[in-house]
Amino acid sequence: MNPKIKPSIVACIIGLIIVSGCKQAATNSEKAIPSKLPVTVSSVHTGQMVSSIELSATSAFLFKASIKAPVTGYIDDMLINQGDAVKKNQLLFTIKTKEASALMDDSLNTLKFSGIVNVNAGTAGLISSIEHPRGDFVTEGDPLGQIAIPGSLVFILDVPFELSGSIKLNTPCEIELPDKQVIKGIIQSRFPSMTGISQTERFIVRLTGSKSLPENLVSKIRIVNELFKNAASIPKGCILTDETMQSFWVMKLVNDSTAIKVPVTTGITANDSVQITGPVFNATDLFLSSGNYGLGDTASVKVIKTVIHEQ
Repeated sequence: MNPKIKPSIVACIIGLIIVSGCKQAATNSEKAIPSKLPVTVSSVHTGQMVSSIELSATSAFLFKASIKAPVTGYIDDMLINQGDAVKKNQLLFTIKTKEASALMDDSLNTLKFSGIVNVNAGTAGLISSIEHPRGDFVTEGDPLGQIAIPGSLVFILDVPFELSGSIKLNTPCEIELPDKQVIKGIIQSRFPSMTGISQTERFIVRLTGSKSLPENLVSKIRIVNELFKNAASIPKGCILTDETMQSFWVMKLVNDSTAIKVPVTTGITANDSVQITGPVFNATDLFLSSGNYGLGDTASVKVIKTVIHEQ
């Protein structure tokens, strides 16, 4: 081989090796660039926050008038049905006395004695129960039925003993019916004893307005526990915690593509919002509300959506 050509070949080989190494280094450098995690961010909301206790309650009529048989005899006629609204002195039953029934069955009796006794309503209300059908034999004083007094409709609130200290008399509350309709009520009084099996304390919740409702209607009672007029809050999704749920933090956006970990102290929770009692944030601060789980103290992110937080 020509001695002059040999150094040129060696130089070409070295050049190719250097170029290939540069390309590999560039490729490795491109692979090392971390990708930005897509996230959603949300803002701080300042306003009134209310923490409520929600418990179960059942409707009931406190007062019911008993309808009793004035004489011994047979139910001759029944002019009402269960659930009917009746007026005071309205005719409810007629009873044929035992003596009249005996005379009617006597073919030799020529006396025109009907022996029919009327039973009238002692008060206005709703027929909540009927104890005897037509033709039934009753003795004097036997219950024939009951009249529920509409104005006595209340809700019986069952409260676990450990929460009974949070229930104050004459406190307003909200009653959420099964159809999601909300009516106003007030905690009126407390039962003097605990229920035997569930060991709950019972309170009477009276409606502040008139409302026609059936008995034994299970509803929810919401009672205000804490109220803050100017509370700073963020969505629940912004709050991160450790396994013991003793430490809390948020990932705060410091620029268009960087989020940092900021420890926070929390207060009450209402709906999907959590109160932040420290530190104090600005209204323009943004926090990761999705894509924030498992991030380190500093993370590269890409904001795909900003949600204005409102309670």
